[in-house]
Amino acid sequence: MQFNKIIIWGLKNKWHTHRFIHQAFYENAKKLNYKVIWVEDEKANSKFIAVGDLVIYSEVVGKMVPEKNNFEDYNLPIIEGVYYCLHAVKDIFSTKINSKHLLHLEKYQNDFDNLVGNEIWRAAVIYNHNSQTLYQPWGTDLLYSEFKRPVFRNNNFIFWVGSVWNNKFNQGNISAIVDFKKSLLKYNLRFIQLRFIPNILNIFFIRLSRIAPAVVGDWQAEFDYLPCRMFKNISYGHVGFSNVKKFKDILSGACIEGNIDEMLEKVLKLNESEYKNLVFRQQELIKNYTYQKALENIFRAFDIIQNK
Repeated sequence: MQFNKIIIWGLKNKWHTHRFIHQAFYENAKKLNYKVIWVEDEKANSKFIAVGDLVIYSEVVGKMVPEKNNFEDYNLPIIEGVYYCLHAVKDIFSTKINSKHLLHLEKYQNDFDNLVGNEIWRAAVIYNHNSQTLYQPWGTDLLYSEFKRPVFRNNNFIFWVGSVWNNKFNQGNISAIVDFKKSLLKYNLRFIQLRFIPNILNIFFIRLSRIAPAVVGDWQAEFDYLPCRMFKNISYGHVGFSNVKKFKDILSGACIEGNIDEMLEKVLKLNESEYKNLVFRQQELIKNYTYQKALENIFRAFDIIQNK
């Protein structure tokens, strides 16, 4: 579909981990020469929305982002002729939008694999015709043409950019990271966590690391939640390895398998040539998991909706 412009709605000035996803949509749309703007979730910004526009909006909750419990809590206007791509938005809002102009966007989990109405586009990318929902991982924030050349380090630093966390549902990665740190001690490797740094420093520190894993907790591993960290670290130039088994479907023939200890041993045994060659192979396999492809998947889904 052709949209007049793309509007990334919310999280421009308010902190939430999902902000990085909005930022990636915005920056990649700009690189691809789409007409795009990014505005905060405020009623005053309704003036920027016009007929023919595509709005990408995520309803998340955090310290700076209060939960919306009533329709009146929403600042995003519903305008006839505007297209809405909504992530985790409540029915009290989404059901008021013309279904021809509505796409639900959700992260991939394996419990969506067998829904009636599914159409599999590629590994971990599914469109459900019945609910008009696109399931896909977030992927890397780099375009394929921007992927970094493989890097091989001999130092003992493991930089982890992002959260080590848990919640009341025990969906976090704290216990898995504790186990991972114990495994690192066998090789005299040091785990260093970094948070709240810009993307350019994320790339810098990941490329400085000896290795760059994507370790997840039990809940994420069980449901095959695919962390963007894995896609990013491969695109930044490192071998990707994770305890999420679904990556085997994406990295067919170039996947490091096993438990955390086994994967760590396999990766550390690779010599420089083997390591870099594996990075090249993995980068070729994840080229369809960029935000360029995520946007193209959204456009494709709206084509299907329009032709229903």
